[in-house]
Amino acid sequence: MIRYDRHGEVATVTFDRPEKRNALTLDGLRSFREALDRGAEEARAVVIRGAGPAFCAGDDIASIAGLGDDVAPGTLATRLYDALFGPEQVEVPVIAAVDGPAYGGGFEIVAAADLAVATADSTFALPEATIGAYPPYAVARVGEACGRKRLLELALTGDPIDAATAAEWGLCNRVVDDGGLDDAVDELTDAVCAVPEPAVSLVKRYVRAASADPDERARLVEGFSAVAAEPDCLAAAERFVAGDE
Repeated sequence: MIRYDRHGEVATVTFDRPEKRNALTLDGLRSFREALDRGAEEARAVVIRGAGPAFCAGDDIASIAGLGDDVAPGTLATRLYDALFGPEQVEVPVIAAVDGPAYGGGFEIVAAADLAVATADSTFALPEATIGAYPPYAVARVGEACGRKRLLELALTGDPIDAATAAEWGLCNRVVDDGGLDDAVDELTDAVCAVPEPAVSLVKRYVRAASADPDERARLVEGFSAVAAEPDCLAAAERFVAGDE
């Protein structure tokens, strides 16, 4: 479900599961991080895209729930951490090219990207709490971009915002009309690839250092283990899966 391509100095990582709105399975989370790491080794910039009418609907809740006791909450949390925090951790610029809904983990991957361009009809939402979970990257980082109260509104209501609002809130750099996404992304990749590589690496490293926390992974594992043990959270996830099937 993850497609990797490279043309010259730019690698493209594509969520390629359009029939499920590019929702990420447990294996998909791992493959996404592996593709990011490969792009960082082989290219000067990585672009993230979604195939079909959605960017990424986040985690495939039905698929992950179907694994049952075979997957511990800590395993899921570790895969989520590696995927969602991946764009900020790799040494090259990561650009999200958003065309369509970016929900849950998809929203968080956009937020984690260094730069983001969205088409005008794209939408963004954090519905995790409504199904008995929580958005780990968003609660750690998104408040830096949009402010605490806006983050809480997103995370506690699950209500979507449009691309113009996402740009106003600092969650994407540019909003373009249909047909303008590729040109805008090419413009950004050309610009970042023209910057000396050591300077790019230092910029990313020091920007990341401002919010780096060595305990983040442990807290994420602890948080997912906690919600997985709560009957109300389990019931909410089960209702969602039942409605999704």
